[in-house]
Amino acid sequence: MEKPTQLTKSIGFFYVAKDNETKTSELSLLLSQKKAILIRAQWPSVPFLSVMDNVSLANKKGGDLEDVLPYVQLPLSALKKDRTELTPFEELKIQLLLALLSERQTLLIENVLSTLTTKEVQTLLPLCQEIAEQFAVAIYLIHEDECFAHTPYTTYL
Repeated sequence: MEKPTQLTKSIGFFYVAKDNETKTSELSLLLSQKKAILIRAQWPSVPFLSVMDNVSLANKKGGDLEDVLPYVQLPLSALKKDRTELTPFEELKIQLLLALLSERQTLLIENVLSTLTTKEVQTLLPLCQEIAEQFAVAIYLIHEDECFAHTPYTTYL
C-alpha cells in the first residue's frame, strides 16, 4: 500500500532544504511512483535525437507545443538548436516544457541553480511560480542555500 502524502495535493512553488530528509524522502517516493518528474542540471536527453525529436518523443499525448512554449519563455527556435548549442537555462526550460507536456502534477527541481547566472535565477523563480499557478502543479525547488526559501516566489517547507 502506498503511503499517502500531503505533497501530492499541493499546488504552488515550494522550497525544500536539501538536508530536510523527511520532505526529500517523500519527494523521492513520488519519483519512484512516477507521480513526479525530476528536473536536473544536465538534461537526460536521447543523445542521437535532435532537441525537437526529444521533445516530440516526450509529447506522447500530442499537446500543442506552441501553446506551452510561452509559459516556459522558450522560443520555438531553441528547439531547433543542436543539443550542444543549448545554454544551461535553455536546457532547464526544455525540461520544464517536457514536464508540463507529460502532465505530471509534481515537478522537482534539484540543484540546478548553481549552473545559472544571477539574472537567470531571478527569471526562473517567478517563472516557476507562474507555471505552478497556470498549470495547477506543485514545483519543489530542492537546494542547499536557504536564501531561496525567503523569496516572495517560494513557500518554505
